[in-house]
Amino acid sequence: MLEQFVDWLRSLVYRAPVKLAIVRRYKDANDNFVGELYIEGSMAGVSAYRMIGASLDSFPLGTGSLDLSKTPYVLDVANDFLALMPANRLRVGAMDPKDNDAVRRMIGRLPRRRMTIVIQNRFIEHVMEDQDYLGHYGKL
Repeated sequence: MLEQFVDWLRSLVYRAPVKLAIVRRYKDANDNFVGELYIEGSMAGVSAYRMIGASLDSFPLGTGSLDLSKTPYVLDVANDFLALMPANRLRVGAMDPKDNDAVRRMIGRLPRRRMTIVIQNRFIEHVMEDQDYLGHYGKL
């Protein structure tokens, strides 16, 4: 309880926006989307996304982005992927199940007041073709 209060206080002071991205890979037997979870960060002045884990979500297919300051209840860091999944929820975890708790704790500590989540519904290969990377740079 004290840890949650400290995290809440930290979120009041922390001003930098937090940007998460989900790249959906497939739909499971329960009609939930399984994907990869990325967080935006910068290194040497270059902004990029790095993979931090896995995601499970039950948002509609057309969902493009979410602002968690307006809908903070959608991020579920208390349950694992096997628990019953309500509609419009996002669960996070690690690629290796033994690291699930660490990833959920890390995401749970991020301030939700300035958090946005972008959802990509197609494979990376299709996105590259759609944005005509191959036409600009030749064959990869």
